[in-house]
Amino acid sequence: MRPLPRPAVLLGLLIGAVAVSTSAILARIAMGEDAGVVSASAGAAPALAVAFWRTALGALALSPMAVRAQRHARPLTAVRRRQLLGSGLSLALHFALFQGALALTTVASAVTLVTMSPVFVALGGWWVLKERTTRRTLFGMGLTMVGAVVIGVGDAAAIDLGPQALLGDAMAFGGAVAITGYLLVGRVARRDVPATVYSCAVYAWAAAALLLVCLGLGVPLVGYSATTWLALLGIVVGPQLLGHTVFNTLLSSVPATVVSIVVLSEPVGAGLLAWLVLDELPAGAFAVGAPLVLVGVAVATARRRGAREAAEATITET
Repeated sequence: MRPLPRPAVLLGLLIGAVAVSTSAILARIAMGEDAGVVSASAGAAPALAVAFWRTALGALALSPMAVRAQRHARPLTAVRRRQLLGSGLSLALHFALFQGALALTTVASAVTLVTMSPVFVALGGWWVLKERTTRRTLFGMGLTMVGAVVIGVGDAAAIDLGPQALLGDAMAFGGAVAITGYLLVGRVARRDVPATVYSCAVYAWAAAALLLVCLGLGVPLVGYSATTWLALLGIVVGPQLLGHTVFNTLLSSVPATVVSIVVLSEPVGAGLLAWLVLDELPAGAFAVGAPLVLVGVAVATARRRGAREAAEATITET
């Protein structure tokens, strides 16, 4: 495949960066002013419902391409099917925790903490896949953890946020850990499973798991306002398609490192949009903790192909 012209690459990077930055703000719009994990104000969607619909609609959007790709691929083995199931359950937990975090803490804090996922993938690669962990990686992990603690302490101490912000931070942190299974399985399964098939199947399993949780907890899945439905559709069209798909296309023309750096800019864009659209500013400690998290992730994943791929894959999860 011939490389894309430089103007097209730059435009694609810009579109992708803006698209992934809208994920959190669109989710907050869908959840309404009184955002909750299992309940919401009239016409709005609870956090768990947002998690369900984004995976269900994502699977639906990818299904035509996945069916077409699977026709030309080898049949899925029993092992691959089990891996897809496990990956889907991991993704369901990630989305449940991340969307829940957005209902409890600031957009900037939630997105920054969930962006830590490449660090845990690097650690998981060392533990599960026996990949070598360098001193650079360990140092980056240390910086990231310190930054996360600073953000959490700052949010917990902020009077206007209340103690629930600390729970939201913890959920975002858990979301970064939960996505590790999805990304590590993807690195193995995608050796012979087309990307669209893998993504569609995993989204479908995640949606099925989240549907059971929503039904069990009595989470309303319909009856939303037009604004809420538009926000849910925007998550699929923007972060899922214009973000993930555009970045995957650009990988044929730019180094993976470039895409990784753009991914790490998501908290900045998400925080800026939260300020402009929701008039929401994070606690003062965020200005200290966020740079530590981003620098730590950048240091930990530098010159590690697998970790860089994990950073790119976070485009799909946030």
